[in-house]
Amino acid sequence: MIKGLYTSAMGMLMQEAALTTTTNNLANVNTLSYKRDKITYEEFPNVLEMRINDTKLSPGQKFYDAPQIGRLGTGVIVDRITTDHEEGSIRETNIRTNFALEGKAYLMIQGENGVRFTRNGELLVTDDGFLETKNGEKVLGTQSNILPGTPIYEPGATLPSYIEPIRINDDINFEVNNFGMIRGSNFRFLKVVFENTNSLQKEGYNNFKLTEGQALKDDTFEIRQGFLEYSNVNVVSEMVNMIKVQRAYEANSKILQGIDDAIGQTASQLGRLR
Repeated sequence: MIKGLYTSAMGMLMQEAALTTTTNNLANVNTLSYKRDKITYEEFPNVLEMRINDTKLSPGQKFYDAPQIGRLGTGVIVDRITTDHEEGSIRETNIRTNFALEGKAYLMIQGENGVRFTRNGELLVTDDGFLETKNGEKVLGTQSNILPGTPIYEPGATLPSYIEPIRINDDINFEVNNFGMIRGSNFRFLKVVFENTNSLQKEGYNNFKLTEGQALKDDTFEIRQGFLEYSNVNVVSEMVNMIKVQRAYEANSKILQGIDDAIGQTASQLGRLR
């Protein structure tokens, strides 16, 4: 009975974590380039149950060996919270400094904390001609021809000399083709993909930090000027998931209350024995 108490309590904690993840996704449904989070669980270690008080020897048995009842599951724990990097909805804005990336490519940016990656293409041109995010990070590009699949960044390494902040010569006639080439300039956008997207760690303002592995030069996915990518959150799916989580939480709560009542009743009745 006590085991059930802990198992149902663990279930409530897991549903609370799932509800937090779901509500965060819903809160960011209109956030540019937001990537929804998913929670995954792993099984808590099983317990092997044995009848230790069953001391009867079987025919021909010389030594007592407690019979095994079987393995008992004791609930689940949070394994990790992962990010769904699928492309969100793309909407046209007709603003020259707005960009949307197709597929799973990311832009490289550089701020006070070093190199970061983003799909938020709501950019601006500074007075000195640099292309920046709204938070002041410079968008990185290159004037060199880099082969697709070339490793260009890994955590802790120094950026290659051919990677530098993009500078615009003519912000009025600023045009970019689908391959990231900037008209009237040798610069091109540097689109990257990753060996393992699970190595991307979320930071504020929809920026990601690469914790391990490498960022690779990408030429597969296109960049679209005058468009923005919105979140990949499906409101209907998240609402359905929220209802499922709330019902599971309530079920565990009722089980917990039932076990607690049974324990209290048992203790009360034992106290009356004479």
